[in-house]
Amino acid sequence: SLFNEPMIRRMGEYMSRSYVGNGWVVNFADASAQGGGDPLLIYRFGKAVNSDEMMYFAAYLLKGRKPYATMGNDAFRSLQSLFCCNELAKATPKHDMPDVTWYPETEFCYMKNKNGMFVAVKGGFNNESHNHNDVGTFSLYVNTIPVIIDAGVGTYTKQTFSKDRYTIWTMQSNYHNLPMINGVPQRFGQQYRATNTICNEKKRVFSTDIAAAYPVEAKVKSWVRSYALDDNKLVIGDVYTLDEAINPNQVNFLTWGNVTFPSAGKIRIEVKGQKVEMHYPPQFKAGLETIKLDDSRLSNVWGKEIYRITLKTDEKKETGKYGFVVQQVK
Repeated sequence: SLFNEPMIRRMGEYMSRSYVGNGWVVNFADASAQGGGDPLLIYRFGKAVNSDEMMYFAAYLLKGRKPYATMGNDAFRSLQSLFCCNELAKATPKHDMPDVTWYPETEFCYMKNKNGMFVAVKGGFNNESHNHNDVGTFSLYVNTIPVIIDAGVGTYTKQTFSKDRYTIWTMQSNYHNLPMINGVPQRFGQQYRATNTICNEKKRVFSTDIAAAYPVEAKVKSWVRSYALDDNKLVIGDVYTLDEAINPNQVNFLTWGNVTFPSAGKIRIEVKGQKVEMHYPPQFKAGLETIKLDDSRLSNVWGKEIYRITLKTDEKKETGKYGFVVQQVK
């Protein structure tokens, strides 16, 4: 039986690991930032692979409601769900994950701390299923609320799956939480990828070299992006070597809510009662760009607009390192 294969179990548990809470989920590529799944289907999957995690998660998604199976297009699924309604109603509702989840095949890594910070990071390559040019990006959640975000994708159109896909802003690396190197964003293609990706589960540290995700005109030899999560803060590091410094680098972060700049080197973000401060190096000047959301698939999640924080420097150096620290504020 395939249900005895550890890989099949891990595929199912991906649903619970990617669920942040209160309807928010990790949403790399074309995924939406809100979801959760079908509790009855998740419960049956969990039972089949002997995963308490999935069965508890299915009960947790019900939020105290009674399981209810509807007769949809898939009659077999509907009937099987009817058979397990009573079992699911008795299951323990719980969403409990390890501090670190690491998927070496896709180079996804989820890390959380005891104070409610959850970070999702990725390596990968720029020709994944429903790809965005997002090698090395991350999302940060505080008490389940997304604070530094992945916008996701708008309504599918002909353009979404055409040669013009990467003219859409949501697909571009400069609208993810990533650097523009020598003024150049990442490129689409199988060869544009992360290298030397490492997850230290004990120390809650993830690092990856994103240089190969950029085209030759970026003139980048190495750019190691790292994420370290401790009990109080997230530290984002960039250590780079360029073949030639032509244009100043720029580092971007996407967010929503209320963004203010209380002093040089400090940015404050408040979203739905959750507050963080980002500290950035003195060589950068911070700016804020408003992105209007006229697509309902995006605005239904984020509202009428989101923001891109731009950290720009006048420096042109062939080697260097940057550090950005994000910590909760009461």
